[in-house]
Amino acid sequence: MESALLKFLKRRQAYCKRALDVVCVENLGGGAVNTCFGNAHDQLRQQGVTIVSGWLAEPLQPMQNSQAQRQFTQHWWNFDERRGEYFDTSPEIEKGSIYILDYDIAQFAIDNNELLSSCVSRSVVYCSGGFYTIEFVSNSYDLQPAPDLSTERLFASFLQPKPHIELVVPASLSN
Repeated sequence: MESALLKFLKRRQAYCKRALDVVCVENLGGGAVNTCFGNAHDQLRQQGVTIVSGWLAEPLQPMQNSQAQRQFTQHWWNFDERRGEYFDTSPEIEKGSIYILDYDIAQFAIDNNELLSSCVSRSVVYCSGGFYTIEFVSNSYDLQPAPDLSTERLFASFLQPKPHIELVVPASLSN
């Protein structure tokens, strides 16, 4: 049986021009909670450090009926070009999280910076055999079915004006 992580990688890769990559990241902490982009941006003052983005695949969460869910949170961290190593100053990263480098999501945020109200997209949850986007809104969670994991769908609620997103199935997913 294919894991939620492999399903996510396969589904998201279909909408990316560059390959997704699981990378090893040193967790340094020291930044502010829930401000991953700001934490990564603060590190730019160091020569040879760049901002990168992708996903935190949080550890599998058991649920009732022997099902499990996994959350994939879009996240920003840094790459030290001199050392050739990734590091993250965001605190409270859950132990066992997996970092997935996604160049396309970072490029979308850069290219659409003027139109975005947030440079962090909706998170993705895999549960009950499907993908859903999730966002914290007004003291509650907004969970929406995600028929695709296109970058446009993941950022749709943060784009001004709000786009109408059609389901587009990449050739690699259509059988």
